[in-house]
Amino acid sequence: MAAEDHEKIARGADSRRASVLIADDDPAIRLVLRHRLEAAGYAVEEAADSQSALAALLSNRHDVALLDIMMPGAGGLEVLSEARNDAVRTLIIVITAASTMNNAVEAMKRGAHDYLTKPFENLDLVAAAVARAVEIAAQTADLTRLKDEFNRQLVGGEIIGRGPAMQEVYKLIGRVVNNDATVLLRGESGTGKELVARAIHYKSPRWRGPFVAVNCSAIPHGLLESELFGHERGAFTGATERRPGKFEQAAGGTLFLDEIGDLPVELQPKLLRVLQEREFARVGGFETLKMQARIIAATNQDLETAVAAKKFREDLYFRLRVIPIDLPPLRERREDIPELTDYFAGKAAREMGANTRFISPEARARLFSYEWPGNVRELENAVLRAALLAPGNTIRAEDIELGRGGTRAKVRAAGSDAPLTELISLRIGEMLDSGGADARDLYQKLVAELEKPLIEQALERAGGNQVHAARILGLNRNTLRKKLTEHRIVPQKAPQQP
Repeated sequence: MAAEDHEKIARGADSRRASVLIADDDPAIRLVLRHRLEAAGYAVEEAADSQSALAALLSNRHDVALLDIMMPGAGGLEVLSEARNDAVRTLIIVITAASTMNNAVEAMKRGAHDYLTKPFENLDLVAAAVARAVEIAAQTADLTRLKDEFNRQLVGGEIIGRGPAMQEVYKLIGRVVNNDATVLLRGESGTGKELVARAIHYKSPRWRGPFVAVNCSAIPHGLLESELFGHERGAFTGATERRPGKFEQAAGGTLFLDEIGDLPVELQPKLLRVLQEREFARVGGFETLKMQARIIAATNQDLETAVAAKKFREDLYFRLRVIPIDLPPLRERREDIPELTDYFAGKAAREMGANTRFISPEARARLFSYEWPGNVRELENAVLRAALLAPGNTIRAEDIELGRGGTRAKVRAAGSDAPLTELISLRIGEMLDSGGADARDLYQKLVAELEKPLIEQALERAGGNQVHAARILGLNRNTLRKKLTEHRIVPQKAPQQP
């Protein structure tokens, strides 16, 4: 390697001189190595015994260390073991005159990066070994910084809470990040299921792979199969080219299946096969593809009840809940509300230019006593809105608007005599409050919420007769059948009179 190349590596990308520790009890060895490495542009420090060598390593201020095996004190191998046990980042090159196989094997077993023997016939070879190690150390540091940046941006510290309930969640996250077991996240809307899924992904060995999220309730049933599995050209009308699905896009990473309880019944056996066989085929294709993504699913429904009602396959349920993680609603972890409030107020200042810096005790009391039907998402919306609209630098109790004045209370107060349009309007307000700025697909969700009980009531009035029910609804029979499938409604025929 040319001298200028050594100089570039010694300087590094950030113009900081790479630091090398020379740990050897022979002052002559330290001298010749120092001269050669300083000539290459490295900052050099020396240690003459095991104790000072270990202290220098534990400081983590060196990129690379040259460590002699035979030194006064514990010896180089013991120093190496202690450094690795303390997660020292420095890459350690062992040097020794006792060039036995046992020494070499033992040094590598204990975590040495490389192994060099004395006497050094060519100091350029030592400099080259140091240069390789410095380059690897720089790449490792870059990856660590990149991973930390991913964690900061994509997990963002937004999973906030120090109470007992969240501590249990953190423990489970820690237990699943180093394996590929399927995880089922259960909890009400707004409890942070996707944040937990992202945390599992970005803290796992798959963090460099893609995180692909699919909301099973937001995609029309007719398109969901193609969205998940992909399709071949000509598989159906409009399929003008091959398209990879989410399973392919998530290869090497994580596929997050949100609202899994809304997965159509006809697709459930296909997902079950993917989980069992770890393979799938595109729609209209014959090629078998390996499934290389980790699966994390989430639901706000009681899947056990859905299984009992034959609306969700029992075998698929057990395949999904290999490791279940239950996220508590905010009302059951009120001790976290002050910390969440401070975080969201700070977010309003950082990202939206809010001038508020303080939260009054009365405002905190109001936030603490509310039930939060929309959970953390609703709290975030309330704090952000108050921070942006407060006239001064303090959020007051009167600046906080909760649930549009308590939407659920309004629905109850309206009673059954209220006009239908008023009840619908209140329900829309509730959905917007709980969804906030992240509210999506509201039209579809509201139509589905109205359509299903409407069809069920018509069928009940018609005694389970689909022709009669279709006439009540003003639909043709084929349209009604399609709606029954979409909403997983099983018509019940009226019992015959004796």
